[in-house]
Amino acid sequence: MIRVLAATDFSADGRVVVDFAANLVRQCGGKMYLLHVVEPCMVNAAGCLTPNELADGDSLDELHHRSLLNIAHTRATRAAEKISSKWDIPIYGKAEEADDVVECIHNFCGRHHIDLLVIGNRHHFLLSSILLGNTAEKLMRTSKIPVTVVPCCV
Repeated sequence: MIRVLAATDFSADGRVVVDFAANLVRQCGGKMYLLHVVEPCMVNAAGCLTPNELADGDSLDELHHRSLLNIAHTRATRAAEKISSKWDIPIYGKAEEADDVVECIHNFCGRHHIDLLVIGNRHHFLLSSILLGNTAEKLMRTSKIPVTVVPCCV
């Protein structure tokens, strides 16, 4: 049974990555994990949520009192439920906070005995890739398990 991790940022482009991983797990049998890494420098999570993503009964005031990590975990859990239903496979959704996204993903893979990491690549501009690096490239270069990179933008 294969264990596949799909790293996501909840963007529309990221759905391609999630669907690729889910289809693979459905065909091969196994379990899928969905991980969203929250960087502590993110301040306002409310701006990226739609009204449908708010927990039942939450007001904006209550939302501001919830931590960004809890909001991200709720989004990951709900996304996992939707994907599980769509593809009829078991999915575990999780959000974790970390300064280093790459290290967090590698640690998650080790803790959960992940066999394959599926990530997206946004094709950043050359200058930003040179100056800041590219998360997908760093994950591929440092991973101890196979990594599949799914192009998000065609």
